[in-house]
Order: sequence, then C-alpha cells, then structure tokens
Amino acid sequence: MRQDHSLRAISIALFAATLVPATRAQATLRPLPEVARLWGSVDRPLLESDPQLDRPVEAAFDLDFSAPLTTPTTASELQGSGLDLRLKRHFLDVDFHALVLDAARFSDAPGELSTQRGGWKAAFGQYSPGAASFAFALGTEASFYDFGGGPSPLAGVTDPLNDVYDTSFSARFLVEASERLSCYGGAQFGLAGEDLVSPADSVYVGAAIALRYRAADEFALLAGIAGQSRFEDSAWVLPYIGFDWQISDSLRLVTEAAEVNLDWRASEDWTLGATLAYDFRQYRLNDEGSLHGGALHDEEIRLGASLGWQPREGMKFSLEVGTLLWRELSFTDGQSGLRTEAESESPFYLRAGLSLSF
Repeated sequence: MRQDHSLRAISIALFAATLVPATRAQATLRPLPEVARLWGSVDRPLLESDPQLDRPVEAAFDLDFSAPLTTPTTASELQGSGLDLRLKRHFLDVDFHALVLDAARFSDAPGELSTQRGGWKAAFGQYSPGAASFAFALGTEASFYDFGGGPSPLAGVTDPLNDVYDTSFSARFLVEASERLSCYGGAQFGLAGEDLVSPADSVYVGAAIALRYRAADEFALLAGIAGQSRFEDSAWVLPYIGFDWQISDSLRLVTEAAEVNLDWRASEDWTLGATLAYDFRQYRLNDEGSLHGGALHDEEIRLGASLGWQPREGMKFSLEVGTLLWRELSFTDGQSGLRTEAESESPFYLRAGLSLSF
C-alpha cells in the first residue's frame, strides 16, 4: 500500500513546531467544525457549586474521537471533563485513542465494511479568570477502511480508497464579559485525504463564535453560529446551541451542537457516561483512484456508554462501547461529479483512550 508521505510529513512538522516552543509538549444533525464542539463550559470551574473544585487536575480532553480526531466528547479544551483550571491555569494535554468498528453489510448496496482508526491530539493554553484565555490544539487521525476484498458500493470496484489521514490545527479564545456572560470562538485548519493528494486540494476550514450565559450556578445556555467547508459540496453554516446542567454534585448533562452527554462521577477515580452524537469526516481522494480526485464523506450517529479511570493525577484511561444507529458513506467522482451513497447496517464499536495532563 502506498504511503502518505505529504500529509504525514506535514503532521510531524506541525507537531514538532507545537512542542518546541512549549518546551514540553445543534439543534440539527449536521457537522460542525471541531472548534465549535470543543467550546462550552469553559467557565464551569467558577461555579460555586462545582464539585470538582477540590480535586486535582485531570486531562483536558475527552475529545469526541468521533468527530474527526475526535474528537472530545464535551465541553472545551480549556476546561474539559473534570479539569479544574483554578488549580492549574497553564496546561499541556495529550490524548491518544484507538477505535474499532466491526464489519457491517451495506443495507442498500453490495459488500461490507469494517473500520479502524487511531490518532493523537495535543493542546496547550492558558486560562485567565476575568481576562482573555486561549488554547491551541494539534492532532492527527488515521483511518483504515476495509471492504473485505469483495464488492463495494461502487460498481466494479473492490477497494475504493487507500488509508486516509486527517491532520488539524485549531486556535480558540475565551473572554469573560461578566460573572455570568462569556464569549468564545475560534478557527480550524485541516488537511484530510489519501496518499498522493496535493495539500492544497485537501484543505478544509471551520470557524465558530458563541455566547455562554450562566443563568444559575448549575445551569448555562449556549448560542452562536458555526460553519465548515466540505469537499465537493457547499459549506455548512449552522446555529450552534446547547446547555450545560449540573444536575447534582456527581451528575452532569451537556448538549452541544449535535451531541448529548450524560456523565456520572461514581467515585474519585471512576466515571460513567452515555453519549448520543452525530459525527462527520471527509477526505480528499487522489487522482489515480477510481474516483479521480473526488471525495469521501463519512457520516454517522453513534450511541455509546463509557467508563473512565483516573489512577493518578494527570492520567486518565477511558473505554467506550456502543453502536452506530446510522451510517452513510458518500463517494463523489472528481470528474463526473456523480455521487454514490450507501448506508450500512448498525455495527458495534469499541474505543480506548489515554489522556495525559502536564
């Protein structure tokens, strides 16, 4: 199989550039840029009723390793699940993940598909109560699509694509206008595609801006707008809404954009969670393949349950199991513009993650 020299080289260079200066390292089911999915309860550590205030720092990511790279599952890279930035205002967090989707047949096309993904993500930033805060993130995810060597949704094609990669960089800011009102936003730049794809052809961008209003100590509302470019299709510009509800000292419900998360802290070291989310990935295909420089869109709705274990400060292991309630692959031919869509049956998935905070 051919190697992805260009995208991997860019990924390594960007990662090195990130670590050296640090000296350490919706209301609708539609994709949003990752910058939108990572912001939400940034000022949660300021809640007087927050049960995490007396606990040590945890990893700033529970990224929706769904969403491309994904992806954290909830909230923000400045204040991820359980992170208390009143204790640590400068942070560097690194996350590793692996995901396996078992084989599932296409419901409206011949063939079957199994998928494996793996990647890392690093973020560093500064949280400044009452002032401007910022975060930068960089990550790469590799995806391997296995059509089993048999027929595929594309007539006469047994293996429509090679391995694909997504490398993304994002920058975010947070400004607290008052004790209850904050504004945040950011921009994302990424490269996603097969080997032999020109970086200029594999660029996608996204941006988001929103307001967060803390109506009560335990409840906050989110409202804003987000947009993202798409290969071989028009860009999406969509409302970005949600809420953050601390139901009790140990139970929290967060809905952001196209994702809902319910988290329960069973003890100091163990957490349980449930997630319902829409995920979107896109890849530019090379000119030598059967789709002549076209694109692949991979969309899914997943339902999962997770278990998290924090054996010590700054380290967290996570395991998530679930199923895809819906998944659709869209192949677009770069020459003819012809689009072929295929839905798969509901596969089960298993995801493992390791989060480190420095």
